[in-house]
Amino acid sequence: MITSKFELEKLLEEVRPFRRPKLSFEQYRLPAPVAAEILWYIHLRHNDIEGKTIADLGCGTGMLTLGAALLGAEYVVGLDIDRSAISDARKTAMRLGLHMKTDFVVGDVRFPGLKADVVIQNPPFGVRRKEADRAFILAGLSIAPKVYSLHRGLEGVRRFIFRFVADVGGKVDEVLPLKIKLPPTYHFHRKRFYLFEADLYRIVRVGQ
Repeated sequence: MITSKFELEKLLEEVRPFRRPKLSFEQYRLPAPVAAEILWYIHLRHNDIEGKTIADLGCGTGMLTLGAALLGAEYVVGLDIDRSAISDARKTAMRLGLHMKTDFVVGDVRFPGLKADVVIQNPPFGVRRKEADRAFILAGLSIAPKVYSLHRGLEGVRRFIFRFVADVGGKVDEVLPLKIKLPPTYHFHRKRFYLFEADLYRIVRVGQ
């Protein structure tokens, strides 16, 4: 069982980046320090990981899936449309000894029949595929009564998220502002790193 955020961060450094990141899917590896901060917040502030069944939608190479398993989730399923990312996530789960409490599934975010206590997700921001983030919010609320969803930290995005969530039967319960420092990921990236703001939304179904 992990006892510190620093320990969690060090283990999450084992998660591989995308071998060939796909721009159309807005793929990037969430930095281990940011993933650890997100998971530690969910774990300590809201007690929404330990002993829970977790779903990670758009899991990529498994950063949030494996982090939740390390923090004592009963079972975690990671879902992604990218087969190579799922393959790498499974290998890391084996290496970390987490293969008995995690499953990685190739499939669309609207995976039928999936149910969980909590959804933790880092969806596409909708920069390349307009409204891609909406499908993740809808899927998350259909799967679990509590959803933690990461989105671009812009005022217009915040207004949209609050309005959209309310329209589909949810409520934004809390927002955690974050700063994310990304290394260059795509061929057109020229800077040593890219710094941007993001918000983690805690969304609950109305009546839950």
